[in-house]
Amino acid sequence: MLPILPATHVALTFADPLPTLPTMITTRLQLELLLQDSLIDLRAVSEVILADPGATLQILRVIGEEYPNVDERPVRIEDCIVSLSMERCYQVICASGVTYCESYVAEWHHCRRIAECARELARSLDGFSPEEAYLVGLLYRLGTFPQLLGWKIEGNSSLEHQALGVMLAYHWHLPEFLLSAIKEHQGSGALPKWKAMLQIAHRLADHAAS
Repeated sequence: MLPILPATHVALTFADPLPTLPTMITTRLQLELLLQDSLIDLRAVSEVILADPGATLQILRVIGEEYPNVDERPVRIEDCIVSLSMERCYQVICASGVTYCESYVAEWHHCRRIAECARELARSLDGFSPEEAYLVGLLYRLGTFPQLLGWKIEGNSSLEHQALGVMLAYHWHLPEFLLSAIKEHQGSGALPKWKAMLQIAHRLADHAAS
């Protein structure tokens, strides 16, 4: 297994040219309808975005670029939306254009099921935030996304999924709790917090889908 690499030039050489993440057509349509209301429901908009891993990552990537200072960076999707504005969020989510691929849509649904199971588990466990658990369940498999989406990563084709996920999380300035969960998924978390819960959430999601 490759060692964890810090946020160095290695991450920059492969992450900068990567395209925007695809989002589901239903996400775009629902957001468009919500934005037409004179009084926009922030909670409803947040739920639509959080149901789509691509949309969620698009927002977190932009927030990471605009708020490099961790202490000032919004983490909750609601706070990210307010910081960027509703219109900007819609533009960010729609940036990749309308695309459809059965493989990524199936994976997006699977990630959402894991996230929902993780959130329910967190509600019954001490020391876990249901909101954080949902994001972790949704995105901890980040390292598998490039291969799933057919991204070409020149010179780094040998990177394992988990190591790639850590490097992308560093480069995109994803929340610290999410980076920690991805590190644990790689098997190198110093003090595992998420791993056991995610394994249970994954099994529950697989069982619900069968």
